[in-house]
Amino acid sequence: MYDIIGPHWHPIVVHFTLGLLIVSALLYLVAQIRKQSPSARIVADWTFAVGVLALLATVGFGFMAYYTVAHDGPSHAAMTDHRNWALATSAIFLGLGAWRWLSKSAGALFTAGMIFAALLLGITGFKGGHLVFQYGLGVQSIPDAHGGAGHDHDHGDAAGHSDEDATDVSADDGHDHGEGGEHSHEVATAGEISSVETALPGTAEATAEAFHQALITGDEAAVRTLLAEDVLILEGGGAEQSLDQYASGHMKSDMAFLGAVESETLSRRSGMAGDSAWVATETRLQGRFRETDIALKSQETLVMAREGDGWRITHIHWSNAPLDAGHDTERAPEEDGAQDDHSDHEH
Repeated sequence: MYDIIGPHWHPIVVHFTLGLLIVSALLYLVAQIRKQSPSARIVADWTFAVGVLALLATVGFGFMAYYTVAHDGPSHAAMTDHRNWALATSAIFLGLGAWRWLSKSAGALFTAGMIFAALLLGITGFKGGHLVFQYGLGVQSIPDAHGGAGHDHDHGDAAGHSDEDATDVSADDGHDHGEGGEHSHEVATAGEISSVETALPGTAEATAEAFHQALITGDEAAVRTLLAEDVLILEGGGAEQSLDQYASGHMKSDMAFLGAVESETLSRRSGMAGDSAWVATETRLQGRFRETDIALKSQETLVMAREGDGWRITHIHWSNAPLDAGHDTERAPEEDGAQDDHSDHEH
């Protein structure tokens, strides 16, 4: 079911903003060229007025999306750039609206301002589309083009596409997480790590390592074995509140990302209290993913519950910072009561 109010409204109302304001700018241009046609200016005024109302709604829902949609470091930078362009463009349109309302003038200078603002609006819209198609922001379900009764296309590539390539292309989220790599501080890549067995490992740290390896190797069955059905995953201000939601959302993109970059475990701490345990891992992630250079320090906290002789992950919190930040933005949780404090860590 759709939320009555949610970030998905932003891409809905933005189409009205784009259409109305660009059309109004063109109508003002027509009215300026053909001064004997007053009807063009009348239509332009009404179109501009409705467009400004749509603009205000778009900005409001845009801020809602900015603070709620899950994202990583690279996509956050792109999202902030889109937001800044949108705010500057909106300010210009609002200024032009005040000019038109107060001065009743729509001369050549006003028309030039409208055309300029329309060009800025087009650039802003392009940057917004880039967030979805390049980084996958706001995408909660990714089609499985190779896994089932799906829709098959022959792309006509002479070399064809492997399943690994298909996973990388379909998971266009750019979503990156801290994963453990090799615990001995060796650099690990997907090709060097074998798939985990489906049995739950005996220690909390072994469970964390198995989870990391399953993501790197793209072993969905192992990930499903290690995660609780009601697992809560927090990242970038967003949340996935079940295993099914994660599997249909960011899991494939996480696998694609971690399989493409190199990882090095910098530190790992763990603690246990009764049938609960936590593992905090700091990892260096470097490489190139989707034509973007990656250099991140990733912080991961896993909370686990005992199940039989092993552990199952019930909560995950991921956060990232640039490697050159010069200081750690996160710290591992303290052992006393740490299993209750993970939601306080920024991701």
